[in-house]
Amino acid sequence: MFMSRRITKMALIGLTLSLGATAAQAGGYPKEMENDLIAVCEAVKSDRPLALHNAVKSTGLSLRDLHEGLVCNGEDMITFALTHNAVKNGALIARRVNAEPNVLTAKR
Repeated sequence: MFMSRRITKMALIGLTLSLGATAAQAGGYPKEMENDLIAVCEAVKSDRPLALHNAVKSTGLSLRDLHEGLVCNGEDMITFALTHNAVKNGALIARRVNAEPNVLTAKR
């Protein structure tokens, strides 16, 4: 009986910690970075790799971190680039984040 209570306590502690970590991740980026993140989305759409580099650099985050969490108009960065015919930036992002080759191909 004692072992069962101990396991239950440990499970509850683990569940509480995992829910706390999930809530912290769901918070997203700080409010102060909003203008910088908007600039990254605009730079992705511009199809100018140098503009994208400068916008990413101004955020202080890596391109990989931005790719994992940034959403531009409901799309991830690569999809957003390809939606706006920014092929150079889409290919650049895919190379830098080691995306799968089939990410840049159309599917039916």
